[in-house]
Amino acid sequence: MTIGAPGNRGVLPSEAPIWPFDRWGTFGRVDYEYRITRIEVTNTQYLEFIDTYTKVEGFTPGPRILGSGLFADGFDPHGNPIIRTMRGAEHAPANPSWDYAARYANWLHNDKGTELKDFETGVYDTSTFGVDPDTGKRTDQIERSPGSRFFIPTLDEWTKAAHYDPDRYGEGQEGYWYYPGGSDDPLVSGLPGEPGAETGAGQTPPEFIFFPVGSYPDTNEPWGLLDTSGGAREWTETVLPHQLDDRLRVIRGSGTLTLGGAFFDDPIDTVTSGLDSSFGFRVGSIVPSPAASHVLIVGFCTVLSRRRRK
Repeated sequence: MTIGAPGNRGVLPSEAPIWPFDRWGTFGRVDYEYRITRIEVTNTQYLEFIDTYTKVEGFTPGPRILGSGLFADGFDPHGNPIIRTMRGAEHAPANPSWDYAARYANWLHNDKGTELKDFETGVYDTSTFGVDPDTGKRTDQIERSPGSRFFIPTLDEWTKAAHYDPDRYGEGQEGYWYYPGGSDDPLVSGLPGEPGAETGAGQTPPEFIFFPVGSYPDTNEPWGLLDTSGGAREWTETVLPHQLDDRLRVIRGSGTLTLGGAFFDDPIDTVTSGLDSSFGFRVGSIVPSPAASHVLIVGFCTVLSRRRRK
């Protein structure tokens, strides 16, 4: 999706009553057009990345590289791991650690290359990923490199795509909705196809690991995004000051299995953070579209006109 209205204002205290403006300032303002995937990266899309990455000379596995939707099923004749998707999870959100979501962005930026450098550099320099032995703090590169063609969205980019509406208070009167889906009320949780269901937040899928992306097609953000509620909780690039670790990435939205997610994790002023956990993610890209935009599956980064939630 293309997110326009460059130079929009940030969130006001009246729109985010529990946000610590005195500590972190406002958020949601983005001074440029950008693109963001309509849905979260799926296990099928992530499997292509993993299947390539694990065959690269110099590959070293790390924690939560597969997330919960993929698993290792032995080795091929060349000694490479065979990675498969859990049955029923093919079209559910992938949920790796931040480190591997970052490598996925590197891989797209480098035109899906097959050398180690194509996974380790470009957008995020993974050689910085680690811990300072003297301070015990993470040393990770915080912001993406200049000229990055694909990236993990920042808190501002994610918030604008999920909550901002140029006509929030009337034609030409910009503002933010408190909940995803163009709503100031919590979305109604229920199973896909259930009458009145708007999100899978808090639900337990009966037959598969997660609900497939796009299971609630009538719940759209003003810009047309899906699943900012109830798909998977999502990584952002942003780091906020934290008393325990100054490299924890902000996580937004609720997940399918998040208890009470539609009430507690969906509000615009509710954020959590993490690093070595497993969460979903979207991919942002520059405007105009890079020449390599064909690497995104049709429908994965489709540009549609802005539309309101019905």
